[in-house]
Amino acid sequence: MKKAFWVFVISVSFHNVFSQTIEEKIAKQTCDCLNKKTEITEEIYTSCISESMTEVVMTDKDVKVRESMNTVEGIQDLFKKTAEVLNKTCDKIIAKPKAVISKSSPFYSDSKNEQAQNSYIIAKDFMYDKKYDLAIEGFQMALKKDPKFVLALDDIAMCYRQLKDYDNAVKYYKKSLEIYPEGDFALVNIGVVYSLKTDYKTAITYYEKLIRFDPNNAEGFFGAGKNYLALDDSEKALDNIFKAHRIYTVEKSDYIKDTEKIIGAIYQKMKSEKKEDLFKKVAEQNDIKIE
Repeated sequence: MKKAFWVFVISVSFHNVFSQTIEEKIAKQTCDCLNKKTEITEEIYTSCISESMTEVVMTDKDVKVRESMNTVEGIQDLFKKTAEVLNKTCDKIIAKPKAVISKSSPFYSDSKNEQAQNSYIIAKDFMYDKKYDLAIEGFQMALKKDPKFVLALDDIAMCYRQLKDYDNAVKYYKKSLEIYPEGDFALVNIGVVYSLKTDYKTAITYYEKLIRFDPNNAEGFFGAGKNYLALDDSEKALDNIFKAHRIYTVEKSDYIKDTEKIIGAIYQKMKSEKKEDLFKKVAEQNDIKIE
């Protein structure tokens, strides 16, 4: 009996040391990766830790360790433990980095529920790797813990969009907009989904909502313009694309090339329809000089 007890203790101790070794290896490699970066964003953090995790675990000789990466729960557990080691050992990590938000909003932030946030981080990694089914599973886990987690709702919708499941994509973007009606990410992308469904009129309603909420966001005008063009309304298409072009010009955005191509295409269309004067009129209304 005494012998059996000592065998049990030795076995448990060995397992704990083994687990810590794997986590420490991943944490060390992750820290080396982060130290090479000038700044740390959520994407960089997730990329470094996931790449390190994959390399360390997949090259480990123990089959059980490799098998632990076959489930979301297993990856999530290892990710969490590795993050804890990082927080204690990596000088560049005092706390888990926050997401870089395109627009200041309390809705575009990490979940206050730790389990939801951990599931989200793992799901996001699957999403980056284009493993959308696994990502959806992870986002669902996050949403079970935090049903009002806007970032998870937006990202699960994006995964469904990539899988061409447009109905589910719309469903989750709408859930996101119920919580945060001004959400630029959801408004832009639900517009894209409706465009893919060839429901151009509905797409325009969402782009115009974005324009009302944020008239300095070129994406609203750009999206509306493309959909008006699909509806063969050249005048409204041109007006919106000109507005997008002006904003992109101020921002020195590469999207200027896209607006220039569309403007050129609209010009050729209106010219063939003998509507050059209307083209010039819309340009003047938007302070665009036509040479």
